[in-house]
Amino acid sequence: RQERERLLELLERTATWYVRMLWESAEAADSRAYLAGRGLEEQTLREFRVGFAPSAWDAVLVNSRRAGYGERELLEAGLVARGRNDQLYDFFRRRIQFPLCDARGRVLGFGGRAVGADQKPKYVNSTDNAVYHKGRHLFGADLARAAAAKAGKVVLCEGYTDVIAMHQAGLRNTVGLMGTALTEQQVTELQRLAPVVLLALDADSAGQEAMVKAARVAAGRRLDLRV
Repeated sequence: RQERERLLELLERTATWYVRMLWESAEAADSRAYLAGRGLEEQTLREFRVGFAPSAWDAVLVNSRRAGYGERELLEAGLVARGRNDQLYDFFRRRIQFPLCDARGRVLGFGGRAVGADQKPKYVNSTDNAVYHKGRHLFGADLARAAAAKAGKVVLCEGYTDVIAMHQAGLRNTVGLMGTALTEQQVTELQRLAPVVLLALDADSAGQEAMVKAARVAAGRRLDLRV
């Protein structure tokens, strides 16, 4: 338990540092311009704790070591990876960082969006580790909880920026899929938020498939799904 708390502290600390990088570093200018171009305001982005991972291969590594965290902890938190020659390097580099939180708002991992057109893949999420388990949580659930309970319904969309834009527009009961197909655990999370779920997924084939799957997963539960 103590070990888990320490990993959560490390992730929280890193999220705060990424936020500072987004708003204060010269390297993040393109990222700030991209987010502004999507119509997202600083206040809303700060509420979601959106940040920026610099392109240096060891920024988080050096920063965290200095704060007294060991290599094993950094690996377990999914913040670094091991390359050739056993060399450790930052897992997220030159990306806009979206913290992936649990329902209590504790940072468990990150979704990173590429800044440059040369970067592949466009999105990289934390891999399953000691704290983060893919498909268990919903993006923004901690911030949408009160509004969803009050409205008696929750809106589910796909992308991180979609969720943030909806909150900014006053639809505070919106949550998002964390780069996964809807899972049983996420349906349980939705059920905890509200009895009615409004699916606002992309209109492409993947989005349509996700809606059909959502209907299958929710079948037999006391959950009213609408598209």
